[in-house]
Amino acid sequence: MKKNIFLVIILFFFQSQAQKISGKIVDKENEPIKNARVGIESEEIGDISDENGNFQIDFSNIEKNKNLKVVVSEFQPFEIKISDFINSAHQIILKEKFINIEPVIINPKKYILRNFGTSNSKTNYCGYDSEKKDKIFNEYAIKISNKRHLKIKNINVNIVNFKLNKPAVLIFDIQNAKNGFPDDSQSLANETLKLELTEDDIRNNKVSLNVEDKNIWTNQDFFVLVRVDENLDGRLYFGGNIFAFSKNTYYRNYFGDWKKFSVGEPSINVDVLIQK
Repeated sequence: MKKNIFLVIILFFFQSQAQKISGKIVDKENEPIKNARVGIESEEIGDISDENGNFQIDFSNIEKNKNLKVVVSEFQPFEIKISDFINSAHQIILKEKFINIEPVIINPKKYILRNFGTSNSKTNYCGYDSEKKDKIFNEYAIKISNKRHLKIKNINVNIVNFKLNKPAVLIFDIQNAKNGFPDDSQSLANETLKLELTEDDIRNNKVSLNVEDKNIWTNQDFFVLVRVDENLDGRLYFGGNIFAFSKNTYYRNYFGDWKKFSVGEPSINVDVLIQK
């Protein structure tokens, strides 16, 4: 009898500690949203919603007063206290994000083309390897100091070390700054910026994504973010400048706190059109 009571207590303890909870992400029409990033604020824990909008998070040993975050470019960022999510129906409804599109006609006499960031570096700096699962959700960013009215034309990345067993996908974002770091709530893109590539697409160690038709404008400091799709099969490493004393690398894992590494920057750059 005592042994049975002891086993019940043990089972109850482990059940209370293990809190893997499944959820679903949908839009207001109840359509599933795939490829949404779901994670816990200031924690390197998360998941990506599948084709049916389903995800699973392990809340074991996580403070329940922290927030569960959901970020996908087409929709407004979502946050809910973990305790409220656990006690809910586990369905998250996202609201579509609307960004005012500037009706601007580009006139060559009024706009000039410039490039900001680090380019053409051949030094192996940072990146991804599908054999290193703990690094696959790393996200990198560079900061562009800016006071002019500009439009993002191309996002460029130098890739110096790669082996792809199938096409890979790079995912980008452009965000304004908050307290000196990227801010998910200030994404300037109204859709997910994706670039699918094979080894043949990496020419002269460079890939580019043209976003001119996305109408991404800003007149303040901004960040260029890049990460890889979790289905990467192979390795993909960016070049970088280790001795860029005036520049920094910003990085995080899932929704962990952004960190800054000084004296270096990955080879990420943007072509922009600047208003004279």
